[in-house]
Amino acid sequence: MAKENQGSIATRDDQVVADQIDLSRESELESSIQRLEELNSALKSLLRHRDQDKRDMEERFLSNVKELVIPYIQKLKETELVGLQSTFVEIAESNLNDIMSPFLQKITSRYRNFTPKEIQVASLIKEGKRTKEIAQILGISKSAIDLHRNSIRNKLGLINKKTNLRSYLMSLF
Repeated sequence: MAKENQGSIATRDDQVVADQIDLSRESELESSIQRLEELNSALKSLLRHRDQDKRDMEERFLSNVKELVIPYIQKLKETELVGLQSTFVEIAESNLNDIMSPFLQKITSRYRNFTPKEIQVASLIKEGKRTKEIAQILGISKSAIDLHRNSIRNKLGLINKKTNLRSYLMSLF
């Protein structure tokens, strides 16, 4: 009987050791899962940040071309160009439009119900331009810009709200 008793004690001891090993493995597994979830969260955050940086860069590119290059091409077109100069200006303008096209498509997709002029106005508002500056850049009247501003506010659901249009547009990107 003593041998049977020792056998059952040994079996119980083996079971306790096995249970402890199982608990240790579960604890290690839970710890690994938690680390993986934290890494996954960090990677998602980095990807969001990278995507935001990419959008910001695309918008800066478009803005710079619109503000720093296109106005001078327009002014060149208004002057008397000799020989091939007008052809070169038209080619430069066409090539710039081709380069900007993918970026414009992305912005346009965010504002499906906006007209092209409203997209231009919204982009300039977002950059901090005032109505007078926008009118000068786009070569239209201040009252036309005011109409576009009202239309943009209406399409964004901001009519009769005290929301700053520039702040709201900045939050969309």
